[in-house]
Amino acid sequence: MRPFQHPAWPHVRAVLVGLHVASLVVLSLPTEGAVHARHRWQTANARSDLRQWAERLSRWGWTTDEHQLERTLWDAGTAYLRIQEPLAAPFEWYARVSGSRQAWHMFASPQRHPAELHVDVEQDGRWRPIYRPHSDEHAWNRSQFEHNRFRKFLGRFARGFIPRDYDQTARWVATQAAREHPQAARIRVQLYRYDTLPPARVRAGEVSEGRYEHTKLFDAEALR
Repeated sequence: MRPFQHPAWPHVRAVLVGLHVASLVVLSLPTEGAVHARHRWQTANARSDLRQWAERLSRWGWTTDEHQLERTLWDAGTAYLRIQEPLAAPFEWYARVSGSRQAWHMFASPQRHPAELHVDVEQDGRWRPIYRPHSDEHAWNRSQFEHNRFRKFLGRFARGFIPRDYDQTARWVATQAAREHPQAARIRVQLYRYDTLPPARVRAGEVSEGRYEHTKLFDAEALR
């Protein structure tokens, strides 16, 4: 037997589903932490976006530069937040009670200035690479480094570098390397940062030249 269903239930259900969808849409809009976080505006990606858009707008007849465009967008963000915050307020309680809040943000733009983790060991006075991303030759601990969760963690060093997190990660990596390479005298952990190339230059066979940052050297014996 079908349970008793009030004739109004389909309409009530439609309203509830509509409110749920509305809450997801409204609460997915950027908040103050994303719009007015100064450190986000200073990342290499953000500065590059501002420069490129300033150049593009200038070519289209709206003369501006990187800093003027930044001020304009900041003011626009202030106006946007005056609408977003009161609009989202009624849905905050519902999201908290129902657990429907999304704790992570969608991707705003691709990472055009990535920083790869590189690991080397010193043996008999010579440095030897043991890990390079996407390398079958230097693939030590590859299954862990290239796991989707670990890649997400390492990717944060390119966007928002936190020294404490990097120092702890570098020491942990060096400790594992020292224990698995008993002949090594020192371990070197560093980030290799480079700029991604436009598709045309990649198709032409050009390879981006990068630079090393945040180099950490460890005495292997002290870590064993």
